[in-house]
Amino acid sequence: MPKRIYSRKNARDAELFSLWDKRDDADFKKMGITRASLKAAQAAFQGVFVMPGDPGYDDLRQLSNPAFNPNPCVIAMCESENDVAVAIGLPNANGLPFTVRSGGHCTAGFSAGFGMLIDIAGLAAEPQINPLTRIATVSAALRFGPFNQALAAYGLHVPGGECDDVAIGGYVQGGGIGFTSTTYGMNCDNVIEMRVMLADGSIVVANEQQNYDLWWAMRGGTGGNFGVLLSVTYQLYPMEEVSGIALAWPLVTADDIANATNVMMLLQNQYMLGTGAPDNLTLQVLVVYQTILDPQMPPLNQSIPVFMVRGLWVGDLKSGLAAMAAIADMPGCIIQFATFGSYPEVLDALLNKPQEQPVEDQGKPNQDKASRYVASDLTPTQWSQILTYFVNNAPNALTYMYLEFYGGAIARYPIGSSAFIHRDAHFDAVMDVYWYLPNERKANEAFLNGWIQMMETMWNGEVYQNYCKINVPDYANNYWGSALPGLVKVKNKYDPGRLFTFAQQVPYQISVPLEKQVIPDALAAALAKEIDYTGGRAPAGRAPAQPSRAR
Repeated sequence: MPKRIYSRKNARDAELFSLWDKRDDADFKKMGITRASLKAAQAAFQGVFVMPGDPGYDDLRQLSNPAFNPNPCVIAMCESENDVAVAIGLPNANGLPFTVRSGGHCTAGFSAGFGMLIDIAGLAAEPQINPLTRIATVSAALRFGPFNQALAAYGLHVPGGECDDVAIGGYVQGGGIGFTSTTYGMNCDNVIEMRVMLADGSIVVANEQQNYDLWWAMRGGTGGNFGVLLSVTYQLYPMEEVSGIALAWPLVTADDIANATNVMMLLQNQYMLGTGAPDNLTLQVLVVYQTILDPQMPPLNQSIPVFMVRGLWVGDLKSGLAAMAAIADMPGCIIQFATFGSYPEVLDALLNKPQEQPVEDQGKPNQDKASRYVASDLTPTQWSQILTYFVNNAPNALTYMYLEFYGGAIARYPIGSSAFIHRDAHFDAVMDVYWYLPNERKANEAFLNGWIQMMETMWNGEVYQNYCKINVPDYANNYWGSALPGLVKVKNKYDPGRLFTFAQQVPYQISVPLEKQVIPDALAAALAKEIDYTGGRAPAGRAPAQPSRAR
C-alpha cells in the first residue's frame, strides 16, 4: 500500500469544504459563484477563501478606518502571486465585482466592497536591497514601518508614507508624498519598475523601456484601475541621519491667531514653492488639539488648539536649525524639540512627540478627511480665515488640519512624465475629522463640508488622489487633470474587459473632443504598441514573448 503523506493544505481545505457543504445554496447564489467553482478555486489556492460566517471573517473584512463597514461576499486571502491569479479568475468568469487590498488605508473605503475582496497582505516579504546599486525591490503589500527600518540599516532612503501601517501598493499609485519629498520627490517619482498582474492573470513588467504607458499610468493614476501591483523597484538615496525640528504656538486667542497668521505669511514668502527654499527641508504645518504645548512645563488641564511647524532637514542639526531660524524667531514660538538621528527615529518624533497628532485616547476613532491643493499666495485675511474657522468651529479635540508643503524635487519632475500632475502646488491643505459615537458623525461632517466650502475660493481645482473622498465634485479632473486623456487610453488597453471598476475609477471614455486630448509623445508611442510580456507571464494559451532587443 502506498505511503500516505500528510498535507496541511489538504486537511485545511477539507475542513473548509465541510463548512461550505453545510451552507444553503442561496449563499452561493447570492455571490454569483457555485459551490463547486469555489471548491475548485480553493484546491488551487495556497491561501484561504473566507465567506461570511466563517471563522475570522468579521476581523478580515475590516479596513483601517472603522467608519467603513464593508461586507464582501467572499475574501480571498492570497499567499502567492498564483493565488492572486486564481482569485481574479473567479469574478472574471462569474461577473462578480472585486476589489484589491494591500493595506486597507483608502480614505474613501475603496479597499473593500460587497463583491470579492482580494487581499494580498500575505505576499509581503523582506525587501531586496542592493546597497551597491542603491536599488530596492519590494512587495506591494510591504508596509512602510519595516521598509523604512530595513533601508535605515543600509543608510539608504526613498520618500515614503508617514504611517508605519500603510502598504506600498495603494500609496505609490496615488503619488505618495512623504517627509523628504521636497528633497527626493514623490514616492512614485523614484519608481524604476513595476510588476503588474492584469485581469487575465498575465504578468507584465512596466518601466521606462517596456510597457511605458502602464508605468506612466500607475505612477499617479491611482490603485485598482489597471491591474494588481505585485512589486515595485525603487531608486534609493544615501541618507545616514536627518534632523527634525518641532515648533509650536498656542492658538486660542485673537492674538494667537494673529501670530499664526504672521508665521504663515513668513512661510509663504520664504519657504513655499518659488521662494528659493532649500530642497533639504520638507515642512508641514499642523493645527491640532494638544495638552502639551511646552515639553518643559506640566501638561495642561485640557486640550487647546495648537499651531505647529514640523520640519525634516536632510543634514546635520546645526544646518537644520539655521534653515528654520526665521520661523523660530517669530513671536510666541516654543521650540518643542530639535533632534538628530536615523530617518525612522526622527519621523517618529515628528509624528508623536511631545504628543501624537491628534491624541486618540479612547482607541481607534472613525475618520473622514478632505484635501484641497493651493497653488497661489494667500492674503493675511485668508490665512486668518482658515485658522479662525478651525478655532471657532472644530467639533471636538480630535479635529486635525495640516498643510503638506510641495516644491523642490516635486515641482521639478516633468509634469508629462507620469500621471501625477500636482506639480505646481504650494501646499496641500488637508482636514481630518474624527468621532467615536454614531451620533457625533453629523457635526463632524458638517464641519468638514464647511471647511471645503471655505476653501473653494483658494484651491486650484485639484485634489490629492491618495486623500480621496466620495463627494469630490469632479474626481476625474480633480485627481488627474491633464493626465486624464492618457489614463483613459491606458485603461482601455490594459483592462479591455472592464473588470477593474469602483466608484472613482479612471473612466473608459471622456467627453473631451479628440483634438483637445493632449497625450505626451512618449505615452502616445507606447500606446501604439502591443502589450509586452517579456520577463512576465503571457495570458493562458498565448506563446511566451521572446526577449526584446536592446533599445
